[in-house]
Amino acid sequence: MGSILRRFQGLVLGLGIFTGFGTILMTLAVVTDVACRVLFNAPLAGASEFSELLLVAMIFLGLAAAQQRREHFAIDLVTQYLPPAVKRAVLLAGWLASLAVVALLAWLSAKSAWMSFLRSEASYGTTAFPVWPGRAVLAFGLALLAVQLAVDIALGLRPARPADAGPHTSRHE
Repeated sequence: MGSILRRFQGLVLGLGIFTGFGTILMTLAVVTDVACRVLFNAPLAGASEFSELLLVAMIFLGLAAAQQRREHFAIDLVTQYLPPAVKRAVLLAGWLASLAVVALLAWLSAKSAWMSFLRSEASYGTTAFPVWPGRAVLAFGLALLAVQLAVDIALGLRPARPADAGPHTSRHE
């Protein structure tokens, strides 16, 4: 199990790094498109659609990495005053609720991507760009987040060590 977990964590980390490079790619695409419009009065075909797909990839492929590193927003106004065992239970309950919602969204998104693929759905504009890749990336990112939440829950259910107050809500605590 440890090897599978390490591989999954490596995949999530790699996708998190990719999302950082996605910012550079999107910037280059937009700057090139604007330069072509200004200099040659001709937009770069598909640049806008590519940027949209890249934005979806950057957001949804980075969700699991943010969860893994505890970088999602957390409001601990009340939970910071709870005893460690109660705080741990509240955190696990939140992860369990999140897992249910995210898994449902991943499944519905995958279904939507598949239907889009079967219909050959494309965006309207100067370049007919298929819609299903963005939907598939969205579904994959949500599925990765669901797996990361399941991992967090499984690790959080382990008995707490005396020096350990359980799973932490933020890496900045």
